[in-house]
Amino acid sequence: MIATINLFVFVMVTSASSLVFFIDKEATATPFIDAMYFTVATLTTTGYGDITLDSPGGKLFSICVMVGGVALFVQLAQAIIKPQKVRHKCDNCGLLRHDPDAVHCKHCGATICIETDGA
Repeated sequence: MIATINLFVFVMVTSASSLVFFIDKEATATPFIDAMYFTVATLTTTGYGDITLDSPGGKLFSICVMVGGVALFVQLAQAIIKPQKVRHKCDNCGLLRHDPDAVHCKHCGATICIETDGA
């Protein structure tokens, strides 16, 4: 899962920078570096405002990058706050960590009953 998220971030930053490069390539002397800077600043919702896209297409693209940045932040916060494994000891083999929705122990295959909040 982490590799997938890292790949998505890399592809999005690279693609977004390339798109900004073609949208606004005549605005500065170093268009690709400025495009990468703009994309990272927008994606991380820092938004310094020193580089902006003034055309309607550029503004729509900026909105997409901003939404993507917020979505990535939410995913990061969820990964940090929500545990990926729950602590439940398997009676058969003693394994302590299981997926929250596990029915069987991944180590020995024994049936386990993990108590939930009922939600």
